[in-house]
Amino acid sequence: MSRSGRLVKCSVLAASSLGALALWRLRGSPLPREDLPLLDSRENRVESFTTEDGIALKLKRYVNEGAQPILFAHGFFGNGLEFDLPHREHNLALYLAEQGYDVWISSFRGCGKEPYRCDTGDWRHSVDHLAALDAPALVKGVSEATGRKPIWIGHSMGGIVLYMYLLGAKLVGDDGGFRVSTDPELARERNTSLLGAVTIGSPPGLHCGGGDWIAKLERLPFYAAATPFIMRYLASLGRINPRIAMSRLRDLVTRFPRLGRVLAKRGPIAMFLYNPDNVDADVGYSLLKSAADNVTTSMAAQIVALAADPDLKDYNGECNYTVDMHTITAPIFFITGTVDFVGADNVREYGYEQVASDPKRFKNYQDYGHTDLVMGKRVYEEVYPEILAWVEELARLEG
Repeated sequence: MSRSGRLVKCSVLAASSLGALALWRLRGSPLPREDLPLLDSRENRVESFTTEDGIALKLKRYVNEGAQPILFAHGFFGNGLEFDLPHREHNLALYLAEQGYDVWISSFRGCGKEPYRCDTGDWRHSVDHLAALDAPALVKGVSEATGRKPIWIGHSMGGIVLYMYLLGAKLVGDDGGFRVSTDPELARERNTSLLGAVTIGSPPGLHCGGGDWIAKLERLPFYAAATPFIMRYLASLGRINPRIAMSRLRDLVTRFPRLGRVLAKRGPIAMFLYNPDNVDADVGYSLLKSAADNVTTSMAAQIVALAADPDLKDYNGECNYTVDMHTITAPIFFITGTVDFVGADNVREYGYEQVASDPKRFKNYQDYGHTDLVMGKRVYEEVYPEILAWVEELARLEG
């Protein structure tokens, strides 16, 4: 046997041995634990609202008739179930429902898990579509159903969509060649359509650079050069298949729960989503199993574009949301974490310090990453009570 043949054989044997060792260790790992009955411990039902372009959005509602409504909006690659995990001390939706609030858990178009799966459309929508079409349908629907202005709680993209909504984002032209504009009169109306809001890990731009792993990437020489390549790749992919099927991860961990628990503890997706040291493996598993969801190539390109231009803009790069943040007047509580990859300074300087909101508040939680601001180890004692205090303050101001 030649030297190269022996090398290939040794490599195959080594890879096989490592694979066998990994499977052996996986078989010995514990199954994830979930409290599934918890999700039906309070009265809940499916609600549905239809957008201006005919997309049916499904919501889970923890019903407290006549109480102040809370509207949840999820992040990128997620759905609304990130707020409603089967773990009592890691479930913000249930926490607020048990405090007497009327809780509405939404998912944007194409997202959700049965029976809360939303209509899809043609999978060519951008984040702008969520702000111009989905957000108005959700706010109007909850307001008309309850007779009260909701409080919006948005995580990551869910907060970014809120900024766009409050800035009066609307689509002009047809779907084949849509353009985005911001309407000052519409913005004034939308700023009064909500009692207030909470944004969690939602930067209005990236002028201060990223935090955690994004900061490490930014130091690499190819970081800036890679962005145009990724944008071109996403554009090409969008012409073939515009859906990025993150739900396959959800299917994988559901089928192989032990593997899912391991991925939730130290896998690459987990390290992208949160600070693994601040998340219980069982809770992380539930997040991947329930809330991993699909996005479009257009949405991905719009987020990736922040690496080249730190201003938050529409998909076509014509409408600048960041520069108009000072016109927002709705009360907002801005939340971030010291190891959140979006960069705490971006949230503070370009969100909290810019808006004309009164009241407004900013909090940077020590050792919290991105999604663990919603379901980390200590949220029940550290984060949830401060969100509740803000909600109560808004309710008192309304009264």
